[in-house]
Amino acid sequence: MIDRLAERIVEGRPVFIDQVRDAFDALTDRVPIGYRLVLPDGERVRAGVLSIPSPSNLDSPIRQLSERYLLCEIYNLLTTLGGYRLELLVPPGQRDAERIVRSVAATFSVDAPIGERAGVARVVNVIDRMVAALHGRSGVTHRFAIDVSVGDAPEHRSVSFRTDPSDALARTAKRSTGTWCGLDVGGTDIKAVLVVAGELILVKEHDWNPARMTTVEQIIDPIVDIVRIFAAYTSVRRAELEGGDRTDAVRRIVDGVADRATDPARLADAATAAERLSDGDGRVFDGIGLCFPDVVVRNKIVGGEVPKMLGLRSNRERSFDEQFAKLTNLDDLLARYCANGGVVANTNDGPMAAFTAAVELAAMPDRPAGGGAAAHGVFAHSLGTDLGTGLVLGDGTIPEIPLEVYNLVIDLGSLPYRDLPATDVRSIANTNTGVAGTLQRYASQTGAFRVAELTFPTECPALMEEIGRCGYVVTTGCGDDERVVVPEAPQDMRKAYLAFLMEQAEHQECAAEVFRQVGEAIARTWVETERILETSLNARFLFGRLVKTTHCFDLIKQGARRVAPMLELIAADGDIAYTPLMRQLDALPDFTVAQFGQAVGAVHFAMLAASGEHAN
Repeated sequence: MIDRLAERIVEGRPVFIDQVRDAFDALTDRVPIGYRLVLPDGERVRAGVLSIPSPSNLDSPIRQLSERYLLCEIYNLLTTLGGYRLELLVPPGQRDAERIVRSVAATFSVDAPIGERAGVARVVNVIDRMVAALHGRSGVTHRFAIDVSVGDAPEHRSVSFRTDPSDALARTAKRSTGTWCGLDVGGTDIKAVLVVAGELILVKEHDWNPARMTTVEQIIDPIVDIVRIFAAYTSVRRAELEGGDRTDAVRRIVDGVADRATDPARLADAATAAERLSDGDGRVFDGIGLCFPDVVVRNKIVGGEVPKMLGLRSNRERSFDEQFAKLTNLDDLLARYCANGGVVANTNDGPMAAFTAAVELAAMPDRPAGGGAAAHGVFAHSLGTDLGTGLVLGDGTIPEIPLEVYNLVIDLGSLPYRDLPATDVRSIANTNTGVAGTLQRYASQTGAFRVAELTFPTECPALMEEIGRCGYVVTTGCGDDERVVVPEAPQDMRKAYLAFLMEQAEHQECAAEVFRQVGEAIARTWVETERILETSLNARFLFGRLVKTTHCFDLIKQGARRVAPMLELIAADGDIAYTPLMRQLDALPDFTVAQFGQAVGAVHFAMLAASGEHAN
């Protein structure tokens, strides 16, 4: 079995980490490497064993596979759970294995400055920032450590991610008072909604590409400008109820920037013009809820190691850490538009997807006793530019762990595509960390593009020619610098290309297979996250562009069943629109629940935070 896996690697084919794990665990001559991982709260512990073949009996290819497997298993634990401290235990007398473990531990560069870590070591940057956010007020500076010692492997120890059900979500779903703004900040657009007294007043979409932005102001300003416009409109609307006459004028300003491709400068001008017509100070919201595509702890953006930060990192004229510190405090900037007692509630886009589904399930009219489908939590993914992942427990709380699942390594093979630049659509290198074989390149939009580029030239060349004619995929450079890319400038072709693939999947088998393979990747996501988290949740709710059409969603489900027949995938579309706000969204002709549901979910998230029942 192991020899066959090594052959597949040499052949350039995928070798998935669960296949390697099963092969290693089945060996009689194996070395159990124990681990104890203390989670970011400094208290809870996850413990277990990672088996590798006895190093003394290995040839070079299998030994390399063993080392990479161990490295990636540890990396997957850290990128999912985070950490406060990690202890690795090698059995007595296994000096060769100990050398391997110490070499793997050194790869994480825990003693290096934050700006000098690369590859898998970037996860330690997230851990350090997260721990600082959780424990900074104590005044004690803590740095993550990995300790290697000789000792027997510990007993398996899981971390409970289950809570007793709560009616807090159901109460939130029924709320019909107050003024609220919901923002879903993604990698290709910002979606926003304004809610007043239970009525969905405004819906706005703004296209952008934060990965290409080199200053933090370019990221912050559009988010704040949308809130400014919504706040001004709310102020003028209130004044009209008291005899004012400026609502139509402000509405014209709002309509003037309704185009999602509105230039950021024009958006800012519109915000200023709307504020001039408003007599208030903009403090109108009872709450602003938002989700941001990065690790968020207690409303603060603390990760800094996501692809959306690539532009900021490329700016050598400004300190990345100083720029990122401003983004960390985005919640404070938005708080200026909240009334006294108002809240800003921020989380990652993945948890917001799970939270959105949880609230809708809590609002089911015939919800079973004990909470029904959301009683013990909801696990969800947002399938867009990247793979967002979120877990919400039965009481509505979000575990304080990174859960950066798009970083999980699932493929230890595919050698021909490891060293291609991450900008190349065929590459399996993570666009941020450079780590090869992560879920980012297999699930979501990026995965769809990669599968198409690897299969269409031979299986459906006519379709590949059409893709080239439309400019969805272009070849740049030559020789060793040749790259195949989906253009992002001067025109961003990502949304248009995905829409094309989804349309072709209706009648082209090779295009249909693209979405089945995305489904396979989602199933492998379930395998890995369930192994680490042990939630016993076998359903995954899917949001985003890839599930916008029933046909593509059905293809994704077909692919998932190839890997995990017991996994249930549920599209977050109009079928789960149970709250009054989501039903209003579902009734709009130009907007879908799959795309805008998280913006509405963000409103509910702010409502729950304002109620005082929110635990985060």
